[in-house]
Amino acid sequence: MSETDNPLKVLITEFSEAFATWLLATPVQRVRPLNVEFAASPGRSDLLFEVIDAAGHIIYLHIELQGRRSHEPMPLRVLDYLARIVRRDIGLPDKENAPRLVSVVIYVGEGAGRGDSGMYQIYGLGDEVTLRWQYQPLRLWEMPAERLFELGNPAFLALIGQTRLADASTILPQALSVIRTATTAEEKDRLLTALVSLLQTREIIQMVEKLLEESETLLFDTPYLLRMRELGLKEGREEGREEGREEGREEGMEIGVLIGLREALLDSVVRRFDPSASSYRRLSRYLESVTDRYQLQQMLFMLFEADNMETFMSQLDDDPNNI
Repeated sequence: MSETDNPLKVLITEFSEAFATWLLATPVQRVRPLNVEFAASPGRSDLLFEVIDAAGHIIYLHIELQGRRSHEPMPLRVLDYLARIVRRDIGLPDKENAPRLVSVVIYVGEGAGRGDSGMYQIYGLGDEVTLRWQYQPLRLWEMPAERLFELGNPAFLALIGQTRLADASTILPQALSVIRTATTAEEKDRLLTALVSLLQTREIIQMVEKLLEESETLLFDTPYLLRMRELGLKEGREEGREEGREEGREEGMEIGVLIGLREALLDSVVRRFDPSASSYRRLSRYLESVTDRYQLQQMLFMLFEADNMETFMSQLDDDPNNI
């Protein structure tokens, strides 16, 4: 998710108190960013904050940002990061007021994180749980854009391009109006920069361009935002091609399995029965029409049980799912 990773990190870091309040669902006094590098390990998390809530409790807030593709399954990545945070920052839970640990995975891009419950456990010999870990999956692409207004902080409106925009022509002007009127000039520039860099489609980008005022258009055309827009559109195209290639690979693997089963059937028939040319051609033509691997597997079982070619062919004739 290279097109959104950096601007999203910047947004969350610059407005960390607002995001911590939202993600933890509790008022906070102070938020301090922590080192995301871990000693003696090449891995690094995306964001880590030390949060002091309104009651004075220390909370370590770990945030991962993830698009539609991940080299390692997210549950395993989070497990690794949580273990490192505990070892480095928290230690054993032997104190009455030990720090709390909360992990959130923010998914961006249509379909990212679909089906991720965020709750995982490993069992021991019986029904007891040896290991349990959990995190909060937040799928921005599932969130209605209207929900951002309900959160009561203009910082969240910068995420609007990543949410579900049912009525973009109405919602985008409202978001820009709130950002312009409810923030300082510096905050407005930051939020507009984040909003524009997190837009996903050319249609929405063009819509926002028309809504921007003259001074904001100059901001929109800074080299940074031009690069972010270019990367965003490029990444979207690459993800589409990658998904197509992935589907092609999966389809190719399935075709390979079918071809292998057909060849195994024909080879086994020749080895066992030395059939006539006409019988061989008849079976070969039929196998080309079979696209169900289970059906081909069943035919292999029938072949090994048959005493001769005629019996095998008659069994196929008698089976309504076969010849």
